[in-house]
Amino acid sequence: MTDNAFDTLGPTLTVTTEPAEPTGGDTVTATAVLTNDCPFPLRGTVLYLADPGAETAARTIPLGDLRRGATVTRRWRTTMPSDVAGDVSYTAHVVFDVDGRSSDCARAARTISVPYTPNGVRDPFRTFSTIDGTKYGQFGTQLVIWAAGRDLSGGTDEKGMIYLPGATTESCVVQAEVMSLTGSDNPVAKSGIAIADDLTDPAKGGYAVLTMSAQYGVEFMTDSDGDGRLDTWAGGGGSYHPVWLRLVRSGTTVTAYATGNGLAWDEVGSATVASAGGAGDAGVVASAVNSNYPGTTVRSVFDHFTLEAS
Repeated sequence: MTDNAFDTLGPTLTVTTEPAEPTGGDTVTATAVLTNDCPFPLRGTVLYLADPGAETAARTIPLGDLRRGATVTRRWRTTMPSDVAGDVSYTAHVVFDVDGRSSDCARAARTISVPYTPNGVRDPFRTFSTIDGTKYGQFGTQLVIWAAGRDLSGGTDEKGMIYLPGATTESCVVQAEVMSLTGSDNPVAKSGIAIADDLTDPAKGGYAVLTMSAQYGVEFMTDSDGDGRLDTWAGGGGSYHPVWLRLVRSGTTVTAYATGNGLAWDEVGSATVASAGGAGDAGVVASAVNSNYPGTTVRSVFDHFTLEAS
């Protein structure tokens, strides 16, 4: 599908690709067309052309001044990444001066939707599940879990998980963006981040989980007595995706935060997890929270999973 958006006051900017529906590994020619249909010239115009997932432009093209009615076409050749899924965009961004004193911009993108398919994970990540049929994927910086399960709290603790073993310290910050949670009609289905001394055996101590449910908001759950069961809760509110989730551990104190933009963090709650030891595991988790067996499967997509000492 195309996602060619532009300021209705102009100029008009579009992006197309050849082939129109590229797949991983294809050589792609992307074309940006800029038309100055504004009632004024564009001054000091610069065009930026970016590949999917790139943090910097593949090409930066100074165009100078563009008179009214002028059209400029620029192409760039690239390769469709083979390790991507979801919405993949070839993007054009133009910056210009309106009258020599004020600046404006326009953006357009050609977006291709690439299906997520299970392909496993790569080192140093590991997987673990307490339910049958869980599948996993890794696409660039994105991690994906397909999981069923009945719950993540109380005595059930059924989940699928991608994690880094032995990566946490007594003072650390674990963070990830939960991009989406789809595939279940259960409003309690949830996914997020987790830490424990051993996530494959939470009864060894230090178990804390922060998730966003499908409809009922953020949930911060911890194990207060070291038996491996999540028995404390804080959170609530509306549900939103994408959501950034953060767990900050300082000794046996774990504090949870959430934000919709990765900038202004709201504290969800803080709890003492007395059983927490030294180094431990951290990862992302998902559960469909089915009320029946086997129930449905959710697909949760995560990005920007990080773990840092604090």
